[in-house]
Amino acid sequence: MNDNSKHIDKTDPQTGQDAGFFSKVEVSYEKDRQEVWDLMVDKMDEKPPGKVIHFNYKRIFTAIAASVLILLGSLAVMRYYPKTIISNSGEHLTAILPDGSTVEMNAQSILRYHPYWWRFSREIDFSGEGFFQIARGSILEVGSEKGKTIVLGTSFNIFSRSNRYKVTCLTGKVKVVSSSDQEAILTPDYHAEVDQNGDIVVKKLVKPETTTGWVNNMFSFTSAPIIEVIHEIERQYDVSVKFPSNLNYSYTGYFPKDQPVEQTLNLLCKTFGLTFVKHSENKFSVVQK
Repeated sequence: MNDNSKHIDKTDPQTGQDAGFFSKVEVSYEKDRQEVWDLMVDKMDEKPPGKVIHFNYKRIFTAIAASVLILLGSLAVMRYYPKTIISNSGEHLTAILPDGSTVEMNAQSILRYHPYWWRFSREIDFSGEGFFQIARGSILEVGSEKGKTIVLGTSFNIFSRSNRYKVTCLTGKVKVVSSSDQEAILTPDYHAEVDQNGDIVVKKLVKPETTTGWVNNMFSFTSAPIIEVIHEIERQYDVSVKFPSNLNYSYTGYFPKDQPVEQTLNLLCKTFGLTFVKHSENKFSVVQK
């Protein structure tokens, strides 16, 4: 028997009689009362086991970097994704911009803008000829090779081909800026043309509606170089016209597109004592008699 065991008294403390069975029982333990109490206190002070969270900083950084790249990519798409509208030879198109503004595009014209960035900046790149009807809103800028036109809400016509840049204001007010940074403000019926030096020449038109006659397939010219008229015929009828390089005539007149190209060429040639030869359905030559 262990030396630390204690013998239980056989006598019942209340009756004084023999405790019977219990008098034969011995309880063995190794710790006294104070040791047991200290052990209980220690157990109560112990914190329950919990999960230890380990942060994977590399993974967190990678996730943040990926989110930033996605955001920057989305902004880049919004800012730089272009929509391009092209009207081919013999074709007129109506381009409808995100704010409801419209552009009637003459043949061989190109219009480009950024649809997802339109609400932040109304900017257009344009070449060819177009009649613009712009809804009111923030400032709209139409850029071309030889200049740009800045408007708020108005209608105007732009001619931008080769080295020529012409703007006619029909309603509202527009500002024309040349490639040499000269500026001119146009009100209704005023017309501006940028010359070879970047200078802006402004004049008032007696019949400004003739400028946009092409929208209704009527083409008018006032002291226009004959070569410019021939190029317009090529665009409208989708034909090729060869001509001598020494043609230095100026033409004033008009032609409707609904008449055959042969009739239009004949009218033009007769004015200057010229003639034309038809080689095929879409190839012609202008020759001097």
